[in-house]
Amino acid sequence: PRTRRVKRSDGRGNGGTPEEKRPRTAFSGEQLARLKREFAENRYLTERRRQQLSRDLGLNEAQIKIWFQNKRAKIKKASGQKNPLALQLMAQGLYNHSTVPLTKEEEEQ
Repeated sequence: PRTRRVKRSDGRGNGGTPEEKRPRTAFSGEQLARLKREFAENRYLTERRRQQLSRDLGLNEAQIKIWFQNKRAKIKKASGQKNPLALQLMAQGLYNHSTVPLTKEEEEQ
């Protein structure tokens, strides 16, 4: 099962009591269908549209905003689409997030 780590106190006056992250939102089938329908119409929401969806679906605005962000990211990842600027920087060797294993010498340092 999915578990959440407890946030540690950062010493900035939050009383020193650890706070739990809010549980993962489980959207109903009806909510998902409506969100998908709205997304198909427009991938970005205006503030007014987000507020209306919040009222209609009984969700808070942050939940709706994050659902749209995640949906856009999922589509972008699945399509393998690269930002033109990122492609240009990669061609110049300035934008590479790949990792390479350390050599034994580097590990010992």
